Amino acid sequence: MYKKRLMEQAVMKASRSFPVVMLTGGRQTGKTTLFRMLEPGRSFVTLDDLNLRRYANEDPSGFINEFRPPVFIDEFQYAPDILPYIKMAVDEKRTKTKIANGDYWLSGSQNFKMMEHVSESLAGRVAILQLLGFNRTEIDGDLKEFKMPPFLLAPANELFETKRTASEIFGFIVNGDRPQIWVEKSMERQMFYSSYIQTYLERDVRNQLGVKNLGTFEKFMRMLAARSADLLNLAALAGDVGVSQPTIAQWLTVMERSYQVFLLRPYYRGHTKRYIKTPKVYFLDTGLLCHLLNINSAEVAEGHHFNGKLFETWVVSETIKSFWHRGLDADLFVWRTRDGDEVDLVYEGAELLPAEIKLARAPTSDAISAIRGLKGVKIGHKRIICTTQKNMPLGNDVSLVSAWGMY
Repeated sequence: MYKKRLMEQAVMKASRSFPVVMLTGGRQTGKTTLFRMLEPGRSFVTLDDLNLRRYANEDPSGFINEFRPPVFIDEFQYAPDILPYIKMAVDEKRTKTKIANGDYWLSGSQNFKMMEHVSESLAGRVAILQLLGFNRTEIDGDLKEFKMPPFLLAPANELFETKRTASEIFGFIVNGDRPQIWVEKSMERQMFYSSYIQTYLERDVRNQLGVKNLGTFEKFMRMLAARSADLLNLAALAGDVGVSQPTIAQWLTVMERSYQVFLLRPYYRGHTKRYIKTPKVYFLDTGLLCHLLNINSAEVAEGHHFNGKLFETWVVSETIKSFWHRGLDADLFVWRTRDGDEVDLVYEGAELLPAEIKLARAPTSDAISAIRGLKGVKIGHKRIICTTQKNMPLGNDVSLVSAWGMY
């Protein structure tokens, strides 16, 4: 069973404007399924097939000449040498017919090295989209229209009301966002994530990066999970894992580039010493996060001492999806001072849009009062994203926003 994805409209929009559309993201987020469902009649070739992979690497020119557009090439990162030949095919067609938009769809599960090849070969010819797992609205099947902006950019007075509770949210948090878990009802989540971790370690960490001690890397993943929604302290993490700080920095880059975690960079103006310039780390799939923390039910998650950080991680992940799945950049930051004042999310656009995240039903406006300390920038309407069942104003410039209303 296929669940409709918000990304569908972003793909089709990009195909009308660019000759090449590249869809990247973590493993098993639904990239191949999305492309194939959008255009079932499009030629399809996957480089997971070792014979085709060998062909593409040994004779990239012949490979591109054989598989003519419109074509979808899956796992293209296994044969990056095809990219210059795609460029030549696109440019030749443009010269003859003036249009080649949507000719090539490419998907890849990781971007350790492939982005270098993409930027070198396809500059100005490729739209790059990033697909994560399901967001909550995709799971429930109540997608908002693509023309609507991400919820963080929606009008501050947007009406919303629900009868759903915080307890239900933890069901989404524990199950995670991988389509297979939600579409295949017989899929057992603990077995799925155990298999996912082993596949990730073997195919990405060992094969792509040459990491030899997979046991230590898995320990690093678990230690990092315990720090989701925290400021990143490389020295402390290195000490706990038992490896050097440069190794931790390299491994963190691996996790980020393979879409396992997101580093929320700090927002600061100028070079003042008042602001902390350390990023916060968030797992992008809370199901994987819970598995690494041995949290295996919604009831355990809701009563866990880590529940606030689980909720914050889920909200940040949903917020990132609301941008990326519309084909937009997630210009999101954390703001924190050395005095401990912090706002969990700020979006930088024409004005700064702050959002605080609270696992509470009725937090007060004091929850986001710290933003008053940010000077020299225009600040828009403030949001407190929480478990309230109804969006409501807390004054002229602050609103409670239900986590159920994110889209």
